[in-house]
Amino acid sequence: MQYLIQYHVIHGPLELILNRLPSSASALACSAHALNLIEKRTLNHEEMKALNREVIDYFKEHVNPGFLEYRKSVTAGGDYGAVEWQAGSLNTLVDTQGQEFIDCLGGFGIFNVGHRNPVVVSAVQNQLAKQPLHSQELLDPLRAMLAKTLAALTPGKLKYSFFCNSGTESVEAALKLAKAYQSPRGKFTFIATSGAFHGKSLGALSATA
Repeated sequence: MQYLIQYHVIHGPLELILNRLPSSASALACSAHALNLIEKRTLNHEEMKALNREVIDYFKEHVNPGFLEYRKSVTAGGDYGAVEWQAGSLNTLVDTQGQEFIDCLGGFGIFNVGHRNPVVVSAVQNQLAKQPLHSQELLDPLRAMLAKTLAALTPGKLKYSFFCNSGTESVEAALKLAKAYQSPRGKFTFIATSGAFHGKSLGALSATA
């Protein structure tokens, strides 16, 4: 606000400057629209057309226009894109027009037991009913149990787990651990697979060909 007032004194009325700031009302309207979509189970024809147009426009203006150029689900020129609406069966996706697609990506491994697997859904619901996220201070039992399970599955002397939120973070952690161990031994070179994707953060990106 200090710099904003200085700008007002030098360059023009504060009212004009404030008019250029983002509108909280607009942000709230966008949030309400998104929540309404989450609650909906079906779309009529007009809602479907509007949503498809919105999604393409918002990707172009606010996410990354490059997405519209390389995604196979978008036509040349970005005039039409298949917009996902819901999971179909364990291994299919349904777009806003009701077309069903076999999911060969599986969320890059997230859905390795399928979309909305009843066992997973039940476990998630039970945990959310109890506690949505651990405290970051008290010892959380499920992390300890998962680490123990992984230790039972991994070979040799591997027994510790370092949990991450994404594949990119796990690559970053692996690079840091390798560097911490090997740097004192005079080894500083990383070997990465050619043509592979390892992530978009600074360290992981350096290993992405």
